[in-house]
Amino acid sequence: MCPLWPLHIILLYVLCVAPLLLMAQHVHVHATSHEPPKHLNVAFGPEMSEKITEGETKTIEFHLANMQDFDDRGFLEVEVKSIYPEIASVQYVGNSNDFSPNTNWTGSFNLTAKFLGYSQVVVRLWGNISNTNEQVTGKELVAQSQLGKISVVRHPRAIDKAFIYTIAILVSVAFINMGCMLDLEIVKATLKKPIGPVIGFCCQYIFMPMCAFGLAKFFLADSIALQLGLFVTGCSPGGGGSNLWTYILGGNLHLSITMTFLSTLAAFAMMPFWTMTLGRFIYADGHIVVPYRNIATLAGGLVIPLMIGLAIRRFLPKVACFLARTLKPLAGIFVCVIAGFGIYTNLYMFKLLDTNVFLSSTCLVFFGYAFGGTIATIMRQSWSDALTIAVETGIQNTGIAIFILRVTLEQPEADINTVVPVAVAIMTPIPLVIVWVLQKCVLSRYGICVDKNSVHNTCPVTGLESGQQHNGSDSDEKFLSNNSDMLANAAGTAS
Repeated sequence: MCPLWPLHIILLYVLCVAPLLLMAQHVHVHATSHEPPKHLNVAFGPEMSEKITEGETKTIEFHLANMQDFDDRGFLEVEVKSIYPEIASVQYVGNSNDFSPNTNWTGSFNLTAKFLGYSQVVVRLWGNISNTNEQVTGKELVAQSQLGKISVVRHPRAIDKAFIYTIAILVSVAFINMGCMLDLEIVKATLKKPIGPVIGFCCQYIFMPMCAFGLAKFFLADSIALQLGLFVTGCSPGGGGSNLWTYILGGNLHLSITMTFLSTLAAFAMMPFWTMTLGRFIYADGHIVVPYRNIATLAGGLVIPLMIGLAIRRFLPKVACFLARTLKPLAGIFVCVIAGFGIYTNLYMFKLLDTNVFLSSTCLVFFGYAFGGTIATIMRQSWSDALTIAVETGIQNTGIAIFILRVTLEQPEADINTVVPVAVAIMTPIPLVIVWVLQKCVLSRYGICVDKNSVHNTCPVTGLESGQQHNGSDSDEKFLSNNSDMLANAAGTAS
């Protein structure tokens, strides 16, 4: 038995509790010696509320109004800090070590804009910590101000205009060449029995807006502006790129041009419909501007080059034959320019691209292709028509979406959120390139080669090649029928 029994219980209790009491006393002393910082009243100059352009430097004054609250401090040091220095950096002007408190004090700092976005500026007062012998042992935060907001906007660049003009010229030339290949009789037949255009319309203006809305709410719930960017992108189908990709992949060019034209006309009614219905659940506090003028310009930019091409086909058939044969290399140049020049022009967007934006944009593109192709296949459309409907559904007119964001949102919010349509544009060609590679490397093993298509390699104008009459409709239908049979045989062989 323990000789201290029963006192050993009390002794153990004291040994356990004593350290806790010492720690609690130390924490109390530490807490009382470091009081929380007080609020510092700071009034920034009017330049603070103005937007600053990338690369620009401004000198901004600020006024400290309640310095009498800190008269008990013998020394104070001023610090001006940017919360996000990678967007805007701050350099305090003045000697922070030569400062004594008084009723009012004025200072200034240089603000340099570095990158598109928002930052915040805070002013802090630091005081010395002295020991009992009045020796300075460190610094402590005495007071800090409210956050001052900084808005950095993009600097206008010549390369952006060069990219837009280059794309406009290439698209116009490509549509002239397409007009040389366009057979109005096939277009009339498509409009008389518009199964393909109706399927495409449902995919473009019913599925895609609802899909974009769902993806925006799922991936981008924390940002209303990003949700708006994805939603308006899903409501903007079509564009010249869809016609070129349809041609490259061996789709039905006549159906593609017809769908592009009809979807452009439908945008006058469908875009206001979706912005006033589902758009209210995203941007309830503002008004989403529908760019009717831009849509009309897009329609004109589609019709006028096609009419020029049709006129060349009618009056200069040999020139039309030459232009039609140059469409394929022109389409390749267009795709390379979009991929190379476009990415280089928008390199800064990669700094704004995060995981949620990437996933939502990728899903919108892939879901569009998959849904359009699946529905067209279920509706028993031919291989080329199903491919065309898939391409027209998946490719969005990101230019219209970017314009909507820029007229609906203020800067720099608008430019920041154009990362969504830009991400969609970057992801758009990836599935199409995969299909093209499969056509070249896989389908050719079964004798299916798009390059041998008369649409690509023969003159589309009748009576110009080897004295033979070539009917665009018959040659297309014959090729598509042969390809469909080959695909069926290939599938049977693979199984």
